[in-house]
Amino acid sequence: MINADTLLLFLLVFTSLPVLAISYNYLILITASFKYNSKIKKIMESSKGPINPPKVTIIVSSFNERYVIENGLNAATSIDYPKDKLQIIVADDSTDETYEIAKKKVSEFLNKGYDIQIIHREKRDGFKAGALNNARKFAKGDYILIMDADSIPPKDILLKSLPLMKEGLAFVSFKIGHVNRDYSWVSKACALLVDMYETLERAARTILKIPFGLSGACSLIRKDYLEQVGGWSPDVLVDDMDISCKFFLNGKNGLFIKDIIVPGEDPPLLESWKRQTARNAEGVSQCLRKYFSKIWRSRIGIISKIEFILLLIWPFASIGWLTTTFVAALGLLFKFEVAPSLFQNPVYVIVVMTPLIIVSLTPLYVLRLYGQGIRKNLLTVILMYYYQLSMAIANSISCIKGIFGLKFEFFRTPKYGLKGNEGKWKGRYRISMSKLSYVELLVALALGALSILAFLDSSYFLGLNLFAFSVITLWSLFMR
Repeated sequence: MINADTLLLFLLVFTSLPVLAISYNYLILITASFKYNSKIKKIMESSKGPINPPKVTIIVSSFNERYVIENGLNAATSIDYPKDKLQIIVADDSTDETYEIAKKKVSEFLNKGYDIQIIHREKRDGFKAGALNNARKFAKGDYILIMDADSIPPKDILLKSLPLMKEGLAFVSFKIGHVNRDYSWVSKACALLVDMYETLERAARTILKIPFGLSGACSLIRKDYLEQVGGWSPDVLVDDMDISCKFFLNGKNGLFIKDIIVPGEDPPLLESWKRQTARNAEGVSQCLRKYFSKIWRSRIGIISKIEFILLLIWPFASIGWLTTTFVAALGLLFKFEVAPSLFQNPVYVIVVMTPLIIVSLTPLYVLRLYGQGIRKNLLTVILMYYYQLSMAIANSISCIKGIFGLKFEFFRTPKYGLKGNEGKWKGRYRISMSKLSYVELLVALALGALSILAFLDSSYFLGLNLFAFSVITLWSLFMR
């Protein structure tokens, strides 16, 4: 009969495997990212020269964006491109006054000679993917620039990116900028994490020519390739990762350009950021469930297949962290032998800690790269780590829902019209408590109690993690 220690050991090892695979692969991507600048420079130089401007359609996605929609439309109409070659579509699903604000703005630009229209849906079938597919029916352009309502693309975005659209390239994706990085500790941490992901992972995957996700906030897409793969899938929460999977499975590559920056608004509240990340975790898990067998049956290379899977398993890291934490904490409470014996094993410690130590230094590198200053942002780095831990419950549950195809809901990330450290979120959009919130509340209280036991047992590092997780989770549920 299998005893508790053996079962826990199996559980620890099983849930640690995806975490270790992701961690060691991240080291490879970090190394590859150092070559990004030199390789992308050659691509940019080879694409220089005048072009015969093709017809381009800009699709601005909008759902209850009353505080940012005007700025988004101003930015779209400010793009430096011939008016007769530009079409703008506002794909609006709003249930508040956003539609009226956007309609008035569209009328204003129509009078100025722009080819612009607003398409409003009463029912939000398929969520954002459904809105994009509906707008796609009216698109006249050979290329489609998708952008969120809070995105502020630079004026030369089309003139710089269109020459890059060579045969076989399905999309060009741009770096996400930050209009409100300094608004709160949460927005600072979120901006840093986005910078890390794009500078290291997305950049590395681009030059290695392995699958990566395009940015749903702003990307340029070839319409004919979009039609070939059937557009966006309404049964997947993350439209950007879904369409990326379709492109790469059909042998079409993408390009990420770090030097073309499209600012947008970062979540100022942890609960908003947490819900957004949980939505991404569920959507990516849906992609894994939907495309796993197709990936292994596809004609892409074995390395690309492995990297494809690694791209889609990141939500399992939250399950691994929760399992390890609970086993360690319960091991103290019930005196299981497996927890201390495994965690004190030098081989286990070296295998697990080596990538974690190296990865923990990457925020410092990214801060320096973007001139943010390491010393003044040390607290941001620490908080980013604990903010991510507080997302583990939501991400784990969302991952399970996505893998097993359970019923899902779309959480819209509220945009408040913030800029720098100015603006307000209170009294604008309130995030209501969900069933998931009550699960988080119970787990946070339980881990808070276990942290006391950990401190009493002199397991200070474990106790600190449990206590910080409990406090930050409870704080996020309160600040909504």
